[in-house]
Amino acid sequence: MFYKLKAVLAFLGCLISVVAHAQQQNANTIIVHPAVGEIIDKQEKIAYGLFPYYSADMFREARFLRFTTSDSTQSSITLQTTLSNGDERVRPFTTREFESVRNLIEDRNRELKNSLNQQPGRLGIDSLGQTYSVELVSGSSFIGVLVAERETELDFTTTDLGRITVQKLNVRRLVLLSTAQAQRGWEPVGNGTRMFFAPTARNLRKGEGYVQNIDLFLFGANYGITDNISLGVLFPIIPGLGAGVLAVTPKVSVPVSEKFNVGGGVLYARAFGFRESGGAGIGYGVATYGSADNNATLGLGYAFVDGERESTPIVVVGGATRVSRRLSLLNETYFAGDGLLGLLGVRLAATRLSGSLGFVYGTDVGGFYPAYVEIAYRFGKTK
Repeated sequence: MFYKLKAVLAFLGCLISVVAHAQQQNANTIIVHPAVGEIIDKQEKIAYGLFPYYSADMFREARFLRFTTSDSTQSSITLQTTLSNGDERVRPFTTREFESVRNLIEDRNRELKNSLNQQPGRLGIDSLGQTYSVELVSGSSFIGVLVAERETELDFTTTDLGRITVQKLNVRRLVLLSTAQAQRGWEPVGNGTRMFFAPTARNLRKGEGYVQNIDLFLFGANYGITDNISLGVLFPIIPGLGAGVLAVTPKVSVPVSEKFNVGGGVLYARAFGFRESGGAGIGYGVATYGSADNNATLGLGYAFVDGERESTPIVVVGGATRVSRRLSLLNETYFAGDGLLGLLGVRLAATRLSGSLGFVYGTDVGGFYPAYVEIAYRFGKTK
């Protein structure tokens, strides 16, 4: 009994000590930059590319707090974030990290100001009534007619969304369209998550997915579980093969900045129907720079068979660029040892449906031949 009482008293003493320490600290909200004020909302996070470790979908607002002791001898900075579901997260910040956020906002303001000022005739009274392709910092885009311009805002009329008011701060790019271009339109055709077959470090957004057929015999599907995690499956249907084969392709992606992403994943396949059939695949890490339409990727992976890892790494280099409303050029090249093997070709895409054609080349191919034909259908989120 004496030992139990002693333990309880010790616990209460620690609790009182913690409470007393907390009461000796004062928390004050500090402003990282006048452009965002005390509370940084979701739109400001997107506009300035802040806090990439919180996705835009889960973010509600955040503020910086400075904690100081009662004698003002010590202080610390903390980011207090409220998520869309009401949960609160805290993240300690060093003075250097705090200053980096301030500099990021300042640089973004300067960049946007220069960008808008350097587009003569596009944001003046003479441009009213013209049709533009508008790309926002958040990544969404639309086509609209510019009907009003104010000091900090632009008004557009659109066919599907009606009248839209956009903050100039949130405009990444304006492209003046000709009459023919305006009639054809400009559609979102995916989030740039893969080249032909090889993945990029860009991830499917939450609720975005696609199904695909490659060379008639290979079927697959991928889905964005969150903005950072996706899961896919691949399975071939090969006449005369009694065993079934199934591959899973989980991927994790992390945005480092607005245009730079890193990620990793694995392609793991296993055959069923044979007594002695182990798994095989490749684990990889990948980095991608660019947007959904225009990007470049570098990846490194190691193949494995039955738990044994190959000693020679596989390097993939590739990218994609969108050259018109529906047409993109793609390339992916694999390097292993002294050899290389690549695919070069095109993708023709609409909002939901796309088709790709790739020509194979390499050190042991001896030519340039069509080898990759794919049809894919996007479902769920498209923007």
